[in-house]
Amino acid sequence: MVQDSGKTLHTNPVKLNDPQPLQVREDKSGFPLTVKTTAWQRVASIEDRWRIDDEWWRKEPISRMYYAVILASGQKMVIYKDLIDSRWLRQK
Repeated sequence: MVQDSGKTLHTNPVKLNDPQPLQVREDKSGFPLTVKTTAWQRVASIEDRWRIDDEWWRKEPISRMYYAVILASGQKMVIYKDLIDSRWLRQK
């Protein structure tokens, strides 16, 4: 049996897929119309969308509407709107 050394393995945890704030113009229904990457780009199509509501029992619950979009340039990205604070973010 290996003895516990008591040492902390990681002092600075690595965050994978840390979302980035994003500017999005949306239509009246809340669907993304344009996204600002380096310049404003039109959303050519929405390939998929889904909603996640989780951790509703905690102090900071999660409620997000995700969109897998293709921009006019052909770039694909996953973006979401935080439905609690109305912020748009890009999932990396």
